[in-house]
Amino acid sequence: MRPVVVLDKIMDTADRLFYGQGFNLTGINQIIEEAGISKPSLYNHFKSKNDLLLAYMDQLYAKWFADLDTYSANFESPLEKVIALFDYRINRQITSGYKGCAWNKIVNEVATSELGVFERASKFKNDLRIRIVNLVGQLNRPIDKLLNDEELVEVIFSELESGVLMSHITKSNDSLENAKNIVRKLV
Repeated sequence: MRPVVVLDKIMDTADRLFYGQGFNLTGINQIIEEAGISKPSLYNHFKSKNDLLLAYMDQLYAKWFADLDTYSANFESPLEKVIALFDYRINRQITSGYKGCAWNKIVNEVATSELGVFERASKFKNDLRIRIVNLVGQLNRPIDKLLNDEELVEVIFSELESGVLMSHITKSNDSLENAKNIVRKLV
């Protein structure tokens, strides 16, 4: 086992604090204190709090999709993998205490001039949509289907996003469960 290094301490602390209490409410001094590091150690890795935020977002992206891949690895059919997207989000909400979508939280806290933040959030959302596009393209749907593939992708994506938002607001997964059932019926 490798020893915990300063960068790991910083990133673990930033992950916990940025997601748990928000970017704007998290100060550099709090990160330094809770990570148990010195100020020069933090600034050896990051020039600013915004640079730390961008690194956090890059790490979040990689971990989110890696965890999704692990979660859905045992599902074989495209429909099972679509449903697994909802179950994965449900599990994330439960384990986070219904804190909502980290990406939405971040973009709601920063100025619109923070282009790096918005580019990363957009990449995450677009890559999630691409996953849905690929899965929908693999579904063996009837010719006389109610929605074309593009419309179905939009419904699945929208139901995932709104389900997570409502889960955060209501502290319940009812919306995600309902969305999952709607998608099953539409497919």
